[in-house]
Amino acid sequence: MKKNSPRKKNVSKKRNTSKKKSYPAENYITGIGTPKKINKKRYTKKKKNKVDFKEYLRKKAKAVWNTRDVIIIMAVILGFFASLHFMTSYNPGNESAICTVTSVEIIEHEDPYWTSGEFETEECGIITSSKSPDGIPIRIYLQNFETGKKYRAYKTFYTRNDEFDFSVLRFEEIKE
Repeated sequence: MKKNSPRKKNVSKKRNTSKKKSYPAENYITGIGTPKKINKKRYTKKKKNKVDFKEYLRKKAKAVWNTRDVIIIMAVILGFFASLHFMTSYNPGNESAICTVTSVEIIEHEDPYWTSGEFETEECGIITSSKSPDGIPIRIYLQNFETGKKYRAYKTFYTRNDEFDFSVLRFEEIKE
């Protein structure tokens, strides 16, 4: 038979392929079992693992939503204790007291813009005041007090239930 005879149509394709397209022998590991291909490292640009701010907020919102029953229970407990505190400590009839002023003393502090006054009274003990009503300077306001007169002292929020030695917001002269 001749080399290019028509009978040899089923010729192996390996013989006809060029060696340039085949893989080099270095890419195969020979040993027990079938040959395995070695992965070549390709230098690709790695993506940075950045968390987007919107995604961060979504995760936080999801975490808060998953713990909503705990948050609701804590809010109810805090609300109960707050209402219990205000029901027992609030006394609208004791927000002011009538006191007779015996002496007034102006107290200057380290801050030159902050002065306060101490009032000695017969019924209420020592009363302190650091503010004056209607924008009057505190020194002028404290100099207008007369000893021996009765004044209605309006207590501050944090000392409204004290009977003696409290702070006041303002005084009102009682005319007899």
